[in-house]
Amino acid sequence: MPQFHLKCEATDIAPYVMLVGNPQRAEQTALLLEDARLVNNYRYLLVYTGMSQGQRVTVATTAMGAPSTAIVVEELCNLGARVLLRVGSAGGIAPDVDTGDIVIATGSIRDEGTTPQYLPMTFPAVPDFDLLRLVMDTAHSVKADVKHGVVISRDSFYRNYGDEEMQLMLRCGVQAIEMESSCVFVVGQYRGVRTSALFAVDGSVTKGAIKPQGAEELFKTAERQTIQIGLSVLAACAGAGF
Repeated sequence: MPQFHLKCEATDIAPYVMLVGNPQRAEQTALLLEDARLVNNYRYLLVYTGMSQGQRVTVATTAMGAPSTAIVVEELCNLGARVLLRVGSAGGIAPDVDTGDIVIATGSIRDEGTTPQYLPMTFPAVPDFDLLRLVMDTAHSVKADVKHGVVISRDSFYRNYGDEEMQLMLRCGVQAIEMESSCVFVVGQYRGVRTSALFAVDGSVTKGAIKPQGAEELFKTAERQTIQIGLSVLAACAGAGF
């Protein structure tokens, strides 16, 4: 039956779902699908289902932040989703991560307020290992120098960490910061579905250059590559019966 926010039926959703924050990224992805059909636009949480590489897949908008993401993940699970792959954007933290790079999350620091309502903070926010391995292999076939490592999910976009906290993260090899992956991982664990996440980097937090002017095309290229990776991964999951 239709959910409170995703006003579509289980038959409208494929078990293999790409999660995007930006509705425009959902529209961009839908253009790459065959026979794409808009199955939800309520609250502008755009959801499209179509065919990619001979397999039925769905792309769903989560909007920004963990609370909205948790709602969408829960409702997709209610509708039969089995694989949830977040394809988003992030700001670089590691010194060698900058605009145009791609980062794959091997884990996420839970600096948000939603997931403690699901599982205690001692529980790690990590992707499904088999899905992560497939994402890594697929990504390296598209872009040779893909980065991977721990990322941060944080609620407050405009409030930065202090120098001491940032230096600790740099020493520990944290790659990037965004707002949703820890929620996807934890709620996915809670609901028993496979999850993973990768990001196109749109600037560097440590260099004070988020969304820098003149680098838009670098980001757009990385965004297109992450979407390509995501669709290939979901098609492979469907083909393998994940």
